[in-house]
Amino acid sequence: MSTIDALATGFSLDLIGSTQEEISSVAISSHHIRPGGLFIAVQGAKSHGLDHLQDAVDRGAVAVLSDRASNTELPQLIHPNPRQIAGELSAMVYGTAGLGLKVFGVTGTNGKTSTSIFLYRLLEQMGVPSGLSSSAMSLVAGKAVTGDLTTPEAPRLHWLMREMSNHGARAVVIEVSAQALVRNRVDGVVFDVSGFTNLSRDHLDDFDSMQSYLQAKSRLFSSNLSRHCVINCEDAFGQQMLDAVQSPAVGIGEGLDYQVKENNGNLKIAGKNHLDTKTDVGPLMSKNLGLAIVMLLEAGFEAERIAAAVESADLTVPGRLQRVTNSAPAVFIDYAHTPAAVAAACEEVSRIYPRFTLVLSASGDRDAGKRVEMGLAGGKLAANVVVTDQHPRSEDPALIRGAVLSGLLQQLPPERVFEVADPGDAIAKALDLAQSGEAILWCGPGHLKYREVKGEKIPFDAIEVTKAALKI
Repeated sequence: MSTIDALATGFSLDLIGSTQEEISSVAISSHHIRPGGLFIAVQGAKSHGLDHLQDAVDRGAVAVLSDRASNTELPQLIHPNPRQIAGELSAMVYGTAGLGLKVFGVTGTNGKTSTSIFLYRLLEQMGVPSGLSSSAMSLVAGKAVTGDLTTPEAPRLHWLMREMSNHGARAVVIEVSAQALVRNRVDGVVFDVSGFTNLSRDHLDDFDSMQSYLQAKSRLFSSNLSRHCVINCEDAFGQQMLDAVQSPAVGIGEGLDYQVKENNGNLKIAGKNHLDTKTDVGPLMSKNLGLAIVMLLEAGFEAERIAAAVESADLTVPGRLQRVTNSAPAVFIDYAHTPAAVAAACEEVSRIYPRFTLVLSASGDRDAGKRVEMGLAGGKLAANVVVTDQHPRSEDPALIRGAVLSGLLQQLPPERVFEVADPGDAIAKALDLAQSGEAILWCGPGHLKYREVKGEKIPFDAIEVTKAALKI
């Protein structure tokens, strides 16, 4: 806890209405305010936080931090850009630096959720009580905590870390997005070990080039955020990242500190440390599991202990090449929403099922240029492709489907490509197309339980929709 006066002094803030009242919590969203809380009112995508000040007051806010003064009786702290200090300020209020947590961070385009969940499950299996913050799930003492961002806003993240510690956690795993890094969401957190999965096209609506996207990711590996770094160098971007890292770092790749190899369920880590274990996660997920293992090795955990955890832990990742049912045809749900992720998921399924039907969708209001590339990637291995809707958001879904179709039709003849707008009808169509011994891969929905259409989140569970179509 800190007093309002102490925060004003510590962060050189203008203060209107001096008070010694203690601040017990911090929040950017008024919905997260608790009695005794400091409300940080900033400009959002649709409104300014001050528009929600009364809601914060009703929930117990005792002070407000904003970029301008407002008509309120609450003590006010003023800073030209409150987000720039929100993380450090939250760290002070929640005392997160002194919690004694071992903190792991994972960033990259594809695989960061899987790597984060692998880390969490292995830590738990090794008897290290842990917390998890990821896009698929956030867990405090094994119980889910709701969130709508890959990486929460800084005050929420520090609150989560405090809650995890209060419930006995000794380690925390945090999935870190590029947006989080450029928008100050992990400020005030010091990562003991940070990992990089890969970089491929995504979010070019936020970043004007792949290099600026890479630079955003590289912020995690600065000396003020990470004590040690593990970089997967499967491509040139990984090598660039390794070359740019400011903190002590190791690389995964041929001729580097570690090599990760999977062969028929045998996973081998060679190089600086050695580890042999068995896993059924498959070659694609083995890359992410390998990164998690190397991060644990670099954190000081013994190889034998990690290997035993790999063989006994539940390494299922929700919505990542998740098989819906053991009955035929085999149906897999995946979160793939980038060209590289679609290509990798198709390749993984084709190893076991040479003929498969792909259900493919792209989202609105996000990097429109990747949609054609997703179609190109999806058409290389699939026998048939059904193009459907996912999150059109504010866009015309027909235009989104059209872009994906244009890529597909460069790879496949028209008679093997189908456009079915409704996702439920699309999976039913795929089931009609699938023949005995074949599979269906549905790329797009993953773990999500909704679709976003015209600003509204509509309940939608691809797994349940598939089960209903299969009548199971």
